[in-house]
Amino acid sequence: MALVVQKYGGTSVGTVERIKNVAKKVVAAKQRGNEVVVVVSAMAGETNRLLALAQQISELPDERERDVLLASGEQVSSSLLSLAIKDLGQPARSFLGHQVRIETDKAYGKARIKSIDSTRIKRALKAGEIVVVAGFQGVAPEDWREYHRRMSLGHGMEPGHNCGA
Repeated sequence: MALVVQKYGGTSVGTVERIKNVAKKVVAAKQRGNEVVVVVSAMAGETNRLLALAQQISELPDERERDVLLASGEQVSSSLLSLAIKDLGQPARSFLGHQVRIETDKAYGKARIKSIDSTRIKRALKAGEIVVVAGFQGVAPEDWREYHRRMSLGHGMEPGHNCGA
């Protein structure tokens, strides 16, 4: 059994119909006997919409709060794709960056991945689930007590940079 990692950008998940089409492709990969991990971006235009909202509130939005806000776009896409996969009869589980512990440096808005703890991903795959991970997000250690702050991996980066694949 092979591990297949697929990445879908904002245009690919830009509408409900497109999300359903992606779900069909993902399920087809699973039905060919593969373990499947999918990384998704926010729906087309969503990150820009969220940025515009933040700028309506504050001319120079706080970096931390901006990253928390922007990460919500990928959360929506990963959940909707998981729902679409389940609707096709396949088990699926969505994860956010902090849930699979995608650890980054501390550069708000352009964080780089330092490590990924694949424990929860492997556990879900072993249970036969398709894993859907929200792209564009991770966490950085905030202090010695291991509190974490949510970081974005950079809007408009090259495809694959923010998926950790």
